[in-house]
Amino acid sequence: MTTNVWLKHEWRDYRFVWNPLLYDNICTMYIPSEELWIPDIALYNNADGKYHVMLKTKAVVYPSGAIVWEPPMIFKSSCPINVQYFPFDEQSCSLKFGSWTHDGNQVNLSHIVYENLEMARNLDNYRPQGVFFRDYYPNGEWDIIRAPAVRNQKKYSCCSQPYYDITYALVLKRKTLFYTVHLIIPCVGISLLTFIVFYLPSQSGEKIVLCISIELALTVIFPLLADLIPSTSIMIPLLGKYLLFIMILVALSILNTILILAIYYREDNQKKQMPKWMRYYLVEILPPFLLITAKKPTTKSKETGHIEMKNFSKLPPDNSLDAIFSRMLEKLLHLGEIEHIFSKFDAAAIKNKNAHDWHQIAIVFDRILLIIFTVVSLAGTTLILAQRKPTVASTVDLTNLDQGVFNACNYKQQY
Repeated sequence: MTTNVWLKHEWRDYRFVWNPLLYDNICTMYIPSEELWIPDIALYNNADGKYHVMLKTKAVVYPSGAIVWEPPMIFKSSCPINVQYFPFDEQSCSLKFGSWTHDGNQVNLSHIVYENLEMARNLDNYRPQGVFFRDYYPNGEWDIIRAPAVRNQKKYSCCSQPYYDITYALVLKRKTLFYTVHLIIPCVGISLLTFIVFYLPSQSGEKIVLCISIELALTVIFPLLADLIPSTSIMIPLLGKYLLFIMILVALSILNTILILAIYYREDNQKKQMPKWMRYYLVEILPPFLLITAKKPTTKSKETGHIEMKNFSKLPPDNSLDAIFSRMLEKLLHLGEIEHIFSKFDAAAIKNKNAHDWHQIAIVFDRILLIIFTVVSLAGTTLILAQRKPTVASTVDLTNLDQGVFNACNYKQQY
């Protein structure tokens, strides 16, 4: 975490006490910090090797011996990142300041007490707002929720004297507008496209093409997510869980589409008759509840005609025995051919009916899978997004904190 701060130090040096009346009412002096004793306050959790204040600005010295030194500094501190709830996460980053060489008997750190903060007078080790945002410039990615300060006393194994430090905790909440527009809304929109797959006709081969296209679109978003969050293998971020969940659903929708197409275009469907119980429940009972309109199998009607004998002379029938047997044999042959034709018609009708029943089964399965997919998708999305932490209102006062008008000659007389 990079922080640009004014690190305010206040202490009293008995060697800088004077009476302003004896020195032409001089109440303040500005002395280079190199010519003064200054506490060696360092940032313990530094991340770039610059532990101490690098810019030596002038300090303000008052007649009471009070010295105020407020150098500007850019700190880079280490901050553990928890990406579990990304992009709805909160991060707590601390700045731990303490004397690098002096123990607590030599340098005793404490919070600065302002005249206009009566509540701060009654607090010894803890301040609900230890950082003052007089010149705070809002960040485009983070909001500061809390900024308490704690004064700690710790003993180390090397020394018997205690050491004091003051730790400032900055609780940051990520602004989610950028991630909502560029990640969450596209992911939700892509996941909604999966519902369209089930509304395509069951015999349409474009169902698989659409599913694979959706899967590829989600795959493209994953590298973008990896670039936006810190690299960690401890836990999967919340948005990563949602993307993974959607990818699994899309992969399952591809398998469902393959199953539906296999049922619809199976060649054995025309030969294999559906069990009666399956046809009763899945073809006759269930479709009305799924808002499916049952279609009757299409049959081609065959019209037969007769040849009218006009302008032809009829020969007298031959009533001989051979002629009678010949005509009977001819009629028997015609009857056999007619029976063969009707058997083909019956077989074609049965095949058509069987195929129609299996097509209806494919449509019913497609609708059932749509309902299951919708329920699982909504439930999974709700459960994943419900894991986010509840929004906490900011307790930080970003107004300008003014110490008020004071008489420099009497400043810090009671320090």
